[in-house]
Amino acid sequence: MRALAVLAAAAMVVSLFLPWLGTTLPGARFVPWDLIRNLNPDLDTAQRFVVESPGELVIFLATFVLAALFVVLSLIGLASRLLAVLTGGLAVGIVAYGYVRLRDGAIDLGLPLPVNGTAEDLLRLSTDILGMGAWAWIGGAAVLLVAGLVGFGRR
Repeated sequence: MRALAVLAAAAMVVSLFLPWLGTTLPGARFVPWDLIRNLNPDLDTAQRFVVESPGELVIFLATFVLAALFVVLSLIGLASRLLAVLTGGLAVGIVAYGYVRLRDGAIDLGLPLPVNGTAEDLLRLSTDILGMGAWAWIGGAAVLLVAGLVGFGRR
């Protein structure tokens, strides 16, 4: 289970450099690394960004840092179930929160929802919109959360 947790966290880190939107959306491109690179990260910029940005965005970017920390700590034999649960849980929570916010926003605006609420409809729509990076991040987070909850033995 430890190796699977490390691979899941590594998938989350790698997703930072992959496109998050599918090819069905022409002209739409989102790669999280581009967002970070455009910040010209130094200490003052990072502090200002954390204070001025929405909490959801800060948590989203923190999941990459936590996943990288989990990989590094695992490589030196200090993997933590708490860190696995925290990293996976934050990411899964952001996905659930984002879904609820999008659905409620569409309902408030009176827009028709493209899905009936079934998992099959949601998965079909998601595969059209999400790119490799988003799937690697979501899948890695889910596996990391389960691995942290189930546990992994010591070496």
